[in-house]
Amino acid sequence: MESTSIAIWLVGIFAFLLAIGAPVFASLGVASIIGMFFINGTSSLMAIPSILYRGMSSYSLVAIPLFILMGEVIARTNLGGRLFTLFYLWMNRLPGSLAMASVGSSAVFGAMSGVSVAGAATVGRFAIPEMIKRGYAPSLAGGSVAAAGALALLIPPSIGFILYGEIANQSIGKLFIAAIFPGLLVALLMVIYIGILAVLKPSVAPYIKTKVTWSQRLKALKDVWAAIALVIMVLGSIYFGVATPTEAAGLGAIGAFIVAGIYRQLTLSTSIEIIRSTVVTSGMILLILAAALLFGWVITRLMIPQELVMWISNLDVSDWTVFLMILMFLVFIGMFLDIVSIILIATPIVLPVIEVLNLSPIWFGVIMIIACEMAVITPPIGLNLYVIKGVAPDISLSDIIRGALPFVLVEAFAIFLLILFPEIALWLPGLTS
Repeated sequence: MESTSIAIWLVGIFAFLLAIGAPVFASLGVASIIGMFFINGTSSLMAIPSILYRGMSSYSLVAIPLFILMGEVIARTNLGGRLFTLFYLWMNRLPGSLAMASVGSSAVFGAMSGVSVAGAATVGRFAIPEMIKRGYAPSLAGGSVAAAGALALLIPPSIGFILYGEIANQSIGKLFIAAIFPGLLVALLMVIYIGILAVLKPSVAPYIKTKVTWSQRLKALKDVWAAIALVIMVLGSIYFGVATPTEAAGLGAIGAFIVAGIYRQLTLSTSIEIIRSTVVTSGMILLILAAALLFGWVITRLMIPQELVMWISNLDVSDWTVFLMILMFLVFIGMFLDIVSIILIATPIVLPVIEVLNLSPIWFGVIMIIACEMAVITPPIGLNLYVIKGVAPDISLSDIIRGALPFVLVEAFAIFLLILFPEIALWLPGLTS
């Protein structure tokens, strides 16, 4: 069977299995194994153990369960509420300050967890009831937290960058450092959008004058010492070359347990729940990675990336038109797949094209993660939308979607700025070369 026919079968089987409700790892794994059989019969199947061993034995992958463990511990402390209070007290004079505080607290929480749903759920439990109580529109209350929770995907440490770095053979440390300024940029653009919306439509975010003293602000700052310490410990150790990302993940996990112990929120039952949740989440991600490794082997043997590069090189369009096509492809598949699947499936397909266009794989990794941010707040599979519905059942899903969709445009504008000024992502890692 020729390569094109096998590729069509591969995609068709994968889509069919997804459509009938099979898990992503099973759909991708079954389709890949069938594809391997089509390529060279049962002899291809003999390569499965070596493929999985080469791909899964990477030391960098140890960082995934460690960062997840760190996030699970932090999610069970009251740091989310403390961060929300801090940002509100410091931004209370601004229009839309409560929604802005959601963005700020989610950004800092993301720097400690790397998992978007954890940030959205943790901050949402405090922020959404407060916004509704103050008369905020349900759409802005739910949508702002859903979008802000996605910042955990971009602001390091991010599980997405670890997976991309492994597949793309790029430095995970440099990816983390490259994402710092873009992460701050996206957060700032979200805050600006909220401010403009609150000024143009005061009914959406009513301004309630509240007197806040400097002693209150400084006390709130002191209350989040643990968050500041964890972020400095994890990112600082990576930036200054003291620790690798995997070692920094270990430091972060230990630090998170210490913080939870100091706050007296670490019981035996809580610890068991944390470990169970960490194992389940890590196992899901690593199972998808294993299936994606088989998928990558199949598309490489079918020479799909090479064929794609040749096809694009024969198109009579500019390089940036090709890049826009890739971006639209990422956003489209993001409407139907989770972010782990997007990264693991799309990277081996589109990265050869990016390299032919002479674009930086580090810069593109940042762009891809922002596209994944757009995916988690885009229906029908936008995971953060359903997380917010779970923590705020009184808000309708349509309201949450309506409030979150404008933030997709905000993140698209951030991508536009990164295209115009790639130094936003490349300047800082360039200093560490």
